Amino acid sequence: MEEKLTRTPQKVMKRSIQQGTMKINYLAYLDPGKHQGGGEVVLGRLLEVGRLRGHEIAVTSTDPGTKDRHRNPDLWFLADLFNCPTLLPQLSKDLIREACRGKYVHFDNAYVDCCNLDYLPCSGSAQEPCPHKSPWNLKRNLKSGDFGSRCFGQDRLVQELYRNSRLNLFVSPLHQKTVYQVLGLPQSQPHLVLRPLIDPERFKDQGQERDLEYLFVGAIGEAKGAAALAAQYGNADLHLIGASVDGKPPGFGTWHGKVPYLEIPGWMNRAKRFVFLPRWPEPQGRVVIEAALCGCELVLNGQVGAASFDFDLKDPKNLTGAEEEFWLALEALP
Repeated sequence: MEEKLTRTPQKVMKRSIQQGTMKINYLAYLDPGKHQGGGEVVLGRLLEVGRLRGHEIAVTSTDPGTKDRHRNPDLWFLADLFNCPTLLPQLSKDLIREACRGKYVHFDNAYVDCCNLDYLPCSGSAQEPCPHKSPWNLKRNLKSGDFGSRCFGQDRLVQELYRNSRLNLFVSPLHQKTVYQVLGLPQSQPHLVLRPLIDPERFKDQGQERDLEYLFVGAIGEAKGAAALAAQYGNADLHLIGASVDGKPPGFGTWHGKVPYLEIPGWMNRAKRFVFLPRWPEPQGRVVIEAALCGCELVLNGQVGAASFDFDLKDPKNLTGAEEEFWLALEALP
């Protein structure tokens, strides 16, 4: 399920046409122009800025079925190729192999390209065989076409995808470290960590009185730390915003259900502390950065990608220019 995100226009640095432009084939399971989940908003923003810098970007995706490609691209931009592994059809592996024979970069929003199970159940401690796969999970195995117990990260195509990429792109230092750990790649493998793309004009400290002790925003379930929240803050003034993964009321705290994204800054400005204690290594956790910008004290564990950045999350100046930094890195590739 996608949480629809919106953003306000931001200034971008256009690239001089004299610097040269690229013909780029973008390949992903989801078309970011048609989907508005958090990852697709990030990717859509990057494509928007790339086009403003003069690059010609053609999009091929499975959902919806979009086929627009340059015959001889200067660069392939691959992203979240194996998303939604239990849905058919999937991206053509032949097309992925074709892209991998050319010059390409690869972008991860989460772990879908190194793990075909939900929410990385090993939390990055991959084993062979995978103890989280079972031949008795017939429904899922039939949908995904995966009946074995092998770690998806050891699949030949997956290994080639990461090993041969000119640049692997991640959304936090923790995210990069975890993916390389799952794949068994050296941490020195070429990569770039994208700084968060969050609108500091929308998410900012409004200086108002705070009447909520604790706030959590996000999907309420096992991977996002529901058990830890219940155990540590179940009897406190904890307010929960987001869908329940199993569809049942959480049974602790005050649950407000899903709230429109435009209203989240108001809630964050009411909260004294923002609590996020995920089980899995959260790739980034944009809600954590949004809460920090809104002036919340952060209560986190060591599994939050946002906390692995080496800068102050409350300072909006640390977020400026992330899109340009991304494109400068791609434009400088040999």
